[in-house]
Amino acid sequence: MRWWACVLAAMGTLLASHCGNGENADESPAGQGPLAMEDTETFSGQNAWNHCAALCELGPRPTGSQAYAKQVEYLAEYLSALGWRVQRDTFSPMPGREMTNLRAVFGAEEGVRPILVSCHIDTKGSGEKAILGADDGASGAAALLELARVLARTPEQAKQVELAFFDGEEALGEHITESDGLYGSRYDVARRGEKGLPACMINLDMVGGEGKVIAVPVMDTLPEMYELYRTAVRELGLPEERWTLHLGSYWDDHRPFVEAGVPTLNLIASFAGSRWWHTARDNMQRISAASLEETGKVILRILSKLQTARQTESAHVRCTMYDVRFGQAVGAALHNPAPF
Repeated sequence: MRWWACVLAAMGTLLASHCGNGENADESPAGQGPLAMEDTETFSGQNAWNHCAALCELGPRPTGSQAYAKQVEYLAEYLSALGWRVQRDTFSPMPGREMTNLRAVFGAEEGVRPILVSCHIDTKGSGEKAILGADDGASGAAALLELARVLARTPEQAKQVELAFFDGEEALGEHITESDGLYGSRYDVARRGEKGLPACMINLDMVGGEGKVIAVPVMDTLPEMYELYRTAVRELGLPEERWTLHLGSYWDDHRPFVEAGVPTLNLIASFAGSRWWHTARDNMQRISAASLEETGKVILRILSKLQTARQTESAHVRCTMYDVRFGQAVGAALHNPAPF
């Protein structure tokens, strides 16, 4: 049996065992779409949509919940079936509260800093106020799972990438602040230490909504990283009005890495003034397979350019650590990011 057939068979077991028993599952039409995974050479938006639906079938997935733990198992089992080596990092950001990040590598090259691609997988609220989080929570994870499938077809490319699924991005209070939220990414930076930091980072947040507008925060982004993003969008023929810039900074999981000196690209949908963000409207009715596929193609195009630059050692787009002067120049802006 071919390797991908084994993966598809494993997916059938996973979907059967993990889906259908989620709390508040009636808030989403998750599970109504086809769940068979397509064995394509390129990123499949339908596959990503299927993963998103499966995660939403678990119900809201706030940190520390049973649904969150089931979600981690779903992610870990699927990645393992593809040949990725998974690692759970459990930590306590405060007494009495435990959180778990999930990371995956594909036989990383010795002595080479990986390109980190990340998302958060916790959802906002708890109890009766828990939000399903189809876009703000599940869409990034769904995109990373499909990305993992595509990368696994080319091991030499996959082993340059590390995947991270962060817990605790959402604040326990209303908004993320310097002391509340981003718990998983803050822990990950501290865990790595300076020598273990990635070469660069691409973070995904709310990347599956129909008609989304991705707005990369300019104050958090090196010109070289933005140029990679802009070139990828243009080469793919995507509308630049929907793949654009936010003239400021964001509190999101890329921020601890920015502050640690890592070049980042935060692919995040505009959410200010929306009627769906952190509400029950953030369900599978928002999610579009075409939107997820656009996201996947942009990521793969950027990864390809980063990996080519590593091979050619191009000074223009090479993954290098932040220049200290850049950090000083934008330091003031980083203390006044847009609230989450």
